[in-house]
Amino acid sequence: MEVISYIADDAVLDPGALVAAIDVGSNAIRLGVATRDADGVPTMLQRYREPVRLGHDAFTSGILSQQTMDSAVEAFLQFRRILDQHKITVYRAAATSALRDSVNGQQLIDRIQQETGIELKLISGEEEARLIHYSIARRVDLSNKFTLLIDMGGGSVEVTLCDNGEVVASQSFKIGTVRLLEMMGQTGDFNTLLSEYLDGTRKKLSEQIGKRKADLCVATGGNASAIGEIAVQILGTDSSTSIKRKELKKLITKLASLSFEERIRDLGLRPDRADVILPAAMVFHEIMSLAGAKSMHMPDASLLDGIILEMVDGEELTFLSQRRNLLAWTRTLKKKYHVDQKYGVQVSKLALSLFDQLTSIHKLGNRERLLLEIAALVHEIGMYVRVGGYHHHAAYLISVSPLLGLSKHEKQVLSQIVRYQRKAAPSDTHADFAALQTADQKKVWQLSALLRLGIALNRERRDRVSSVRVQLDHKQIELHLAGDGDMLLEQWAVLQVADYIEQAFGEKLHIDITTASQ
Repeated sequence: MEVISYIADDAVLDPGALVAAIDVGSNAIRLGVATRDADGVPTMLQRYREPVRLGHDAFTSGILSQQTMDSAVEAFLQFRRILDQHKITVYRAAATSALRDSVNGQQLIDRIQQETGIELKLISGEEEARLIHYSIARRVDLSNKFTLLIDMGGGSVEVTLCDNGEVVASQSFKIGTVRLLEMMGQTGDFNTLLSEYLDGTRKKLSEQIGKRKADLCVATGGNASAIGEIAVQILGTDSSTSIKRKELKKLITKLASLSFEERIRDLGLRPDRADVILPAAMVFHEIMSLAGAKSMHMPDASLLDGIILEMVDGEELTFLSQRRNLLAWTRTLKKKYHVDQKYGVQVSKLALSLFDQLTSIHKLGNRERLLLEIAALVHEIGMYVRVGGYHHHAAYLISVSPLLGLSKHEKQVLSQIVRYQRKAAPSDTHADFAALQTADQKKVWQLSALLRLGIALNRERRDRVSSVRVQLDHKQIELHLAGDGDMLLEQWAVLQVADYIEQAFGEKLHIDITTASQ
C-alpha cells in the first residue's frame, strides 16, 4: 500500500473531526482521510493507494476475475482497518468506469458490503465530472473564463466546459488510459494505433468543445500530476502544476522513445504509471489542440477531494451547487435549440408558484421542485427537431443529455415530466413511464400537471398573468389570477387541463379571475 501523509507521525487527531472518501478507479483504489476545522473546511491528512487494476479485466473480457475481485476486497479490508483505527464513521465510497463496464461489477460491490461493511456506490460519468468540478472550483478561480476541465481516468475521460465557473456541458468518453492500453497493447505501433483510435472520437470531442477557444485548461487525475513532475525532470519546465502545449508535445516525443523499463528506471515511475503515461499525455494533447488551449494547469484536485468537500459542505450547499450547474445547462440548451428563453422563464415562475402553494397536497420537496423548474425552462427544446410531437423529442433530448447533479432515476423522471406536458396522460402502456417506480410515477403525474398549468397560464405567450394565488377549499383548488387584460384565453386553457389536474391530485379545479386593474 502506498501512503502519502500530510501530518507528523506523532500528531494527535480528534477522531470526531475525521472524514474519509474511497475512489474505486480503473487503475487503482484510493482512500483519502481528511479533518474539518472549526469552520468545517476540510484538509487532507493522508492518502492511501492500492494498485488494483480493475480495468485490466473490465476493458478486455468485461468480467472481473476471481483474483481481481479478491485483490479489491483485500484493499477494502485494509481500508476498513484504517477507518476503524481512526474511529472514522463519516465516509463515502464511489466506483467509476471499470465497475460500470463490468458484467459482474455488482457482485463485487455486494461482496465488499458483506465482507467489510463498506457501502460502495456506482456513480455515473456525469456525477464523477460534477464532483471533480466541485473540487477544482475550490482551488482555481474559474470566474470570467471559458474553462476546459479534463479528468483523465483509467477507463474514461470526463470533458467538462465551464463558463464563468458554471458547468455548461459535460461528456464522458471511453478513452481512459487503461482502456486504451488493454485495447491496443504495447506494440511498437502503439502511437499510430492510438492516433487512429482518437480519430474516431475527434468528431464527438469537437462537438462537445465547440468553436470557442478555452481561456483556461485544467487537468486532474494521477497522470496529470505525473506529467507535470516528469516535465520538470526532463524538460526543466518552470512548474510541476502547469505545462504548455508545445512542451507537452516534446514530452510525448521523449516518452515514446523510452521503453517501459526505461520509464521506470530513468523517470522513477511506478510500473502501473509507466505503461499508461504515454497514452495519457497523447489524449491530453489532443483535447488541448481541439480546444485551442495553449497551456494546461494541474491543481491538487481530484474525485476524492470532491467527495470529501461535498460531505463536509452538507446537503444545502451541495443542492445549491447542483442547481447552479443545472440552470447553466438549461441556458446552454436553450441557446443550442433556439428556445424562447423569456417564455420559459415565465412558465417556470408560474409553475413554481403553484408548486409552493400546493405543498400541503403533493408533499414534495426541493429535489422535485428543481425537476419542475428545469422541465419548465426547457420543455420546448423538442421543437428544434420537429414541431409535431415536440414533447416526445424534448423527452428524448433530455434522456441523452449529460445532466450534472441529477441521479439516473431523477433524469428519467425529468424526461417523463416533459413528455407529458401535453397530449396523452401517463399510462402503463407507455414503456418509459411503466419502467418508473410507483413513487416516481406519482411525481410525474403531479409535476407534469403543474407544468401543464404553468403553460396554460401563459397560453398567449404575452405574460398576461403576472401572478397566481391558490386557495384550497372543500377539496377544490381555486386559482385567483392577477394580470393584464381579460385573460379569457388563459382561463380557457386552464379549464382544458382541469381533468388532468383532478387525475393527478384528486382535486377539482375552480377558476376565479382577478385583473390588475381590479
